[in-house]
Amino acid sequence: MTGHHDIRFARLYLHVFACAACVLPVASYVLSTYGWRPGDIGIATATVAIAGVVATPFWGRLDDRTTWAPRVAVLACAAAAVLAALTLGRAPHALTWLALGLFGVAEGPLDPLLTTRVLASGLHGPRLGRVRAFGSLGWVLGLGLAATVLTLWPAHAEWVWIAAAATAVAAPASWGARDRSADRPGSLPGTRPRPPLRAVLGVLVVAFPTSMAMSVLVQFTAGWAHQELSAGPFLALAPIALSAALELPVFPLVDRLARHRPPLLITVLAGPPLAVAVAVLALAPSSWSMLGVQPLVALSFSLLFVGQSRMLSAAGPADRQASAQTLGSALINGGGQLLAGVVGGRLADAFGYPGLFGCLVALTTAGILAGGVALLRTRRRPAPAAACPAPPDRATVPGNQ
Repeated sequence: MTGHHDIRFARLYLHVFACAACVLPVASYVLSTYGWRPGDIGIATATVAIAGVVATPFWGRLDDRTTWAPRVAVLACAAAAVLAALTLGRAPHALTWLALGLFGVAEGPLDPLLTTRVLASGLHGPRLGRVRAFGSLGWVLGLGLAATVLTLWPAHAEWVWIAAAATAVAAPASWGARDRSADRPGSLPGTRPRPPLRAVLGVLVVAFPTSMAMSVLVQFTAGWAHQELSAGPFLALAPIALSAALELPVFPLVDRLARHRPPLLITVLAGPPLAVAVAVLALAPSSWSMLGVQPLVALSFSLLFVGQSRMLSAAGPADRQASAQTLGSALINGGGQLLAGVVGGRLADAFGYPGLFGCLVALTTAGILAGGVALLRTRRRPAPAAACPAPPDRATVPGNQ
């Protein structure tokens, strides 16, 4: 059954990810058409990532105290995309860097903020994966929209960012009200709850290795395919679109599994499919293997998203749900993306792409081992002892009157 909130959340995921797809994956293409050097393009993409990592936790704290933070972030995305389009080629690079940085500030928190709303929606929380699948669909549609704009108007590549702004503005205005009836007991009005940093760090230990390995794979697959396999642009980008499309049927299956298994186990299970995928790429590099491992990549991402989101939801009380999700997203996903670009590039330079994929096998295996240890500790943890009933009053026991 699909209710009104399902449709609204699905549309929000669709618009948010379509907007991001029109900016993030094509930024290097758009900037290169204006003669930007690789070093300047690298600064631009790093600016987006760093701005998102730094700003995302602040949006979470704001959302825990207000109801309007997500909508403001969506509108800020649209304004930043328009600003980037207007400054490109007509001003010093610094102004475009600033515009793209503002886009990162506004776009970074949207996924975790939306995930917070879905998990808090009661009836729809157990179907997080099914609703999140519309984000994958939005990513595919956004890539298609970007490719269409770039093909029809090659002399105006910046127009793809105008399309991103239009996609963001067309998103539903209402994100739904947060249910704060279960807020932390005893909290005083006007107090500022502290972010659940310690609990989030516990999730990071388990999820970060797989998340970083996934980021490295996504960032370097197209370059590897172009340099090592002589793939054209469509074939080089095909794995990203194929993996996102395969997430559509996988997410509902992960939802079913998550109803009967703890989130920690779901997160740990994300490691093995990704380890197998990168091992195949390291041992048998080819276009066929690049496309053939995408079902494993889609399965791994779906398990990781659902497991990590539910672990973060359990990491904090009701009045700090957005803080937990955004802080976890910044540290795990954002931090993984930043390290993926720097560390992944150096490893590829030093050992080649097969060596890079081999390192990803080791990294993912380390995450699986860390998760296994966490599962063992959870199982060995003694259950809380049941409270013993108070002995009956001798005066009320039959025969003692």
